[in-house]
Amino acid sequence: MEQEYTSPPDQWTMHVGGKPVGTLISEGFDQPWILCRFDPMPGWSSQLQDLFEAQNEAARSGFPADQMWSIKEIREKGVELRRNSGTEDRFTPLIVYVENGKARFRG
Repeated sequence: MEQEYTSPPDQWTMHVGGKPVGTLISEGFDQPWILCRFDPMPGWSSQLQDLFEAQNEAARSGFPADQMWSIKEIREKGVELRRNSGTEDRFTPLIVYVENGKARFRG
């Protein structure tokens, strides 16, 4: 009987402003998005959560000009994803959404 091997899901630590704020665990793809579970770390503050919630609302509303401030502020804070595989893989995603324990990002 052959045994099927599966690799563990990809995991990244999300850093904002150089500080680790959460772990993203890959759950699948919806091209061009990578879909993840989001596990907050102590650096995930209510202020940061509010900022990502404002970004989510901007997306749901079709990105009206008066709501674009949240996207700009998140970019200015500097979001970086670092792969949790013992390598130095790191990159700045185009955009990351975090909501209700889920995250999705585009490279």
